[in-house]
Amino acid sequence: MSDELFLIDDEPQNNKTSESWKILVVDDEESVHTITNVALSKKIIDNKKLEILNAMSAKEAKVLLHEHDDIALAIIDVVMETPESGLELIEYIRNEMKNKTIRLVLRTGQPSQAPEEHVINFYDINDYKEKTELTIQKLYTLLRTSIKQYTQFRELQDSRDAIYKKMTTFELTGLPNRMKLNECLDLEGKKSLVLINIDDFSRINETQGFEVGDKLLQAFAKHLDDRYKEKMQIFHLNSDIFALLCTELDKKDVHECMNDLKLYVRNHHFNIESNSFHLTVSIGIVLQESGNIIQKAELAIKEARSIGKNNTQVYADDLNIIRTIHSNSLWSERVHFAIKEKKLFAYFQAIQNFNTGKIEKYEALVRMEHEGTIYTPADFLEAAIFSGQSFDIFQVMFKSICLKAQKSYFDFSVNVSEFDLKDINFVDFIKQTLLEYDVEANRITLEILEYKSISHEKGLKDMINGLHDFGLKISIDDFGSHCSNFSQLNNLDIDFIKIDGSFIKNIVTCKDSQIVARTIIKYAHQKNIPVIAEFVCDEDVYNYVKEMNTDYAQGYYVGKPDKDLME
Repeated sequence: MSDELFLIDDEPQNNKTSESWKILVVDDEESVHTITNVALSKKIIDNKKLEILNAMSAKEAKVLLHEHDDIALAIIDVVMETPESGLELIEYIRNEMKNKTIRLVLRTGQPSQAPEEHVINFYDINDYKEKTELTIQKLYTLLRTSIKQYTQFRELQDSRDAIYKKMTTFELTGLPNRMKLNECLDLEGKKSLVLINIDDFSRINETQGFEVGDKLLQAFAKHLDDRYKEKMQIFHLNSDIFALLCTELDKKDVHECMNDLKLYVRNHHFNIESNSFHLTVSIGIVLQESGNIIQKAELAIKEARSIGKNNTQVYADDLNIIRTIHSNSLWSERVHFAIKEKKLFAYFQAIQNFNTGKIEKYEALVRMEHEGTIYTPADFLEAAIFSGQSFDIFQVMFKSICLKAQKSYFDFSVNVSEFDLKDINFVDFIKQTLLEYDVEANRITLEILEYKSISHEKGLKDMINGLHDFGLKISIDDFGSHCSNFSQLNNLDIDFIKIDGSFIKNIVTCKDSQIVARTIIKYAHQKNIPVIAEFVCDEDVYNYVKEMNTDYAQGYYVGKPDKDLME
């Protein structure tokens, strides 16, 4: 080693220093440590002293590296316990410890033992020095350069860490988010995942405001963290949905924890400002599985919610929701094919006027042919709605009734769902099709099917009333079921009411059905709205609804659905 290493070039120490730069010296020669310590003991770089950590072997170095995660520079001898101890230590630091910020300099007194070009090409080092060339000035230059690089790398790493934390944290609660959960699930091994949905949380936001809702979520998150952080990883995925990830607990333990959670939440009062909230939760569980774990848990929680509030469902391959999804997927493809290949047809069912005894109008009922079999909407309508093809079916049906109206003197009606009404092309399509087929609007009735009360949605109400003003007639289908109610008659321009078939088919023997039907008829007639009874299946039902002063009859007794019209 050059004697120049003994020369100490002290820098003035006019400023106070805080903390220090940690330098690790790894060498099996005692003299190297002594000389290096003396040479660097009074050095100050960027207002910080140097703290020298000494290791006589690669093994000792590993201990120090784990004790100090802020070592700026390690100067490592190549040959120590073995001819390649230094090189193996480099590999350990970079690949096993994943430490990319520490600056690594190999220092050797036997350059032939580890040829420089080979080392630079195959090892992630920052510099390679022979002991004979490392004078005090060169050592100092090396330190300054390495510390500068280390500082830049740490700043970059800190910035990346801050960005990463922001990306993987749900800001409101400070819990890891869905992105972080996905990372954890990507690790090998089977895991148990629990999804927790706070029931009816949206109502709290709507009635109490988002500020109160946010505080409630924070309180709920704290409860999960306090109660389960020792057993599980806790995540906040979306507004009212949380997750617990278990890698250690067995199936029995997970069940016990979830029963404990449901019981605690149900009996606990969350006090937010002046409000006290009593919550319930729906829980979906995946037990000891790998692959698509979040999707499976989401299916389980959907199944739980379909049963009712405050329910728990464990994922299994035969869940009803899975069968429904598979069915929808199958029938969605069939509907798409049927529309493309013109395999959707209108079947027409007669509607008789009780006063005249004549067939005056027909309802168009959709049918689908697939592989030679004719299917009713009971098989494919849900799938069509699920896949966004409801309006496509409506267009086929509306063109069909316009074509029939063009060639006959009958009036026609067609079913319309809220999904059709909400299509931006709905009104333009109707007007253009009537013009194309040269059919008067007053010969067509839109039978409104409801899944929720559309009469209270101003946009839809105005649209329907606008179509009525244009000349189309409006009927409320399946009245008395779903959301259909008497308030519809005050909010919409109605031309007909069709009593739901569930009240008609057993009306001869069921007093409740008789009461409902009579009430509807009486109220409708007071509003001067004609009433149609559907599901008129036999002579007894026909005579009964006729005696009740119903205006129209529709059903198999009057006529079965067919492609052709009854002349």
